[in-house]
Amino acid sequence: MLLLSVVPLGVLGMISLQDSNNLSNEIAGEARSIGEISIEESTDALTALGAELMKVKAEDVAKQVEIYIKEHPDMTIADLRNDTEFRSIVVQDVGETGFTTGMDADTLVILFHRNTADEGIDLHDKKDTNPEYYKLLQSGWGYIDTSGYYTWTDENGDVRDKYGYFVVAQAPTADNVFLRIGATVYTDEFSGPSKQTEEKIQEKLDEAEGKISMKTSEMSTQNTVLIITILTILIVTAISFVFAASITKPLHRLRDVADRVSMGDMEDTEIEITNEDEIGDLAESFQRMIVSMKYYMSKANRDSDRDEESGE
Repeated sequence: MLLLSVVPLGVLGMISLQDSNNLSNEIAGEARSIGEISIEESTDALTALGAELMKVKAEDVAKQVEIYIKEHPDMTIADLRNDTEFRSIVVQDVGETGFTTGMDADTLVILFHRNTADEGIDLHDKKDTNPEYYKLLQSGWGYIDTSGYYTWTDENGDVRDKYGYFVVAQAPTADNVFLRIGATVYTDEFSGPSKQTEEKIQEKLDEAEGKISMKTSEMSTQNTVLIITILTILIVTAISFVFAASITKPLHRLRDVADRVSMGDMEDTEIEITNEDEIGDLAESFQRMIVSMKYYMSKANRDSDRDEESGE
């Protein structure tokens, strides 16, 4: 087993080390691929988490709005817009760049906004200037929840991706206006932590690539092959012993129990083998056999005792 493992690896090691520079580049390339995959997966996970947080925030604010309106059934939209406490409920910060807003669910006119200059804007005007955003709002027609991604021009004039979740508060004002609460945020806030991690990973990969190249150029082929061979032998030997022990130990236990059973000793025949393989199946079958033998031996003894009592 050792020969079959070591010889091919040794040959492959000698062949691959003929071009050590290519080998180091391949290793660095694989490391970069792993790093990129890790960054991609972490970004997706953070984005999904951010979207869920925006949903929870929008639903929470909508519920607070419902409670407040129900407690003040005589207040109209005009009254509520002049109510400082109500405005603080509708307009809340979310993270560093996000916030919640309130619009008329039917007319799509902004009624509550962090930037009061935007209040009164009819979002139907976004149909041509920002069709993604307008389509998102229209998909919530009928007072249903809606969410999605869209582009938005920020205060500096830069076009950035944004995510929004919109919920209609199920309580009308005194003038029968339903508020649609929206929680929005720039998506780069979701992926910010992963971007920082990406920079660190890239830095470490560059450092590791340099070390690999340096070590590869310094190390002779003979020493490299020797090290690889020794390490392979040690690893394979350790694995072989562990693997062999996992087989021989339960088999020795089965052999000892079988010897005692063959001599008629049915004491201490409990088999504690937890292998989930053929050996485990064998142990279970052997245990069932011992149970059966004990049963029939006990039955035979009882029958013998009855026969002796009948004879007397």
